[in-house]
Amino acid sequence: MRITNGMINERTLFNIQHSLYRISKLHDKLSSGKEVSYPSDDAVVATRASNISSRMRELKQFKRNVEHTQNFVNIYDSTIQELTNVYHRIKELIVRGANGTNDAAEREAIASELEKLKEHLEDIANTQLGGEYIFGGARSDLKPVENGKIQTPPDANIKRKVNAMGFTIEYGVTVYDVFKLENGKDAFTVIDDAINALREGNSLKLSNITLKEVNLLESSTMEVFAQIGANSRTLELVSSRLTDIDTFMTEYLSKEQDADLTKVLTDLSMQQSVLQAALKSAAQVLQKTLVDFVS
Repeated sequence: MRITNGMINERTLFNIQHSLYRISKLHDKLSSGKEVSYPSDDAVVATRASNISSRMRELKQFKRNVEHTQNFVNIYDSTIQELTNVYHRIKELIVRGANGTNDAAEREAIASELEKLKEHLEDIANTQLGGEYIFGGARSDLKPVENGKIQTPPDANIKRKVNAMGFTIEYGVTVYDVFKLENGKDAFTVIDDAINALREGNSLKLSNITLKEVNLLESSTMEVFAQIGANSRTLELVSSRLTDIDTFMTEYLSKEQDADLTKVLTDLSMQQSVLQAALKSAAQVLQKTLVDFVS
């Protein structure tokens, strides 16, 4: 086969271009820190890395959901604890008011304190977090209680839920769970009945009806409080599990995708030496043309 100067020139330039391409790829690895950046580098590893990255984005969203839920559970915990203390104080006052030896002034003092506690109960019922009423159920934009009356419609009595890793955790508490009785009465009407009974001197109504209703409210609130504690522990376990999985996947992705910088630097140094040698060789092989002599 006849070898011409043109063929030598083309081949020499091709080899130099190919050497520059290899140097460029090594620079990409150094700047990105990744062995595989494109499917053309390694289709199998690139596909696996893409799947892992997608899964890690899902985990981060689950983590944000859990953290948001934990904020609500924490405020439920403190609020329900306060509510329990208020119900306990109401119970103490009703027991004291049911004592037939109280005079009118003493009964009025108890009634006045109950009125203050009723106002405090309304403040608790209207607790907000991030602009949402925590006891509002599906209507978190609506005040659950106003002027001593429950405003949340019955069809909004829906508990909050969160999805994490395929599990659905029900963590919400509505105004119906801790302020409403099965007989249709609520904490505010119970207090109103107690106040009226005190002012009427009806100690039998206080001891036979109102006290039992307050006991039911206190009992249901304690059950909700226990459930909140269980939800808090569950969320802690889920959060810990998400962190462990995220750490494992980060390490796995690093092993799959990250470049060995020591090896890349060694290869880069070698390729630069190869390029320098190729350029020197090309200077001797390529023939000069009339253009080289034009001044």
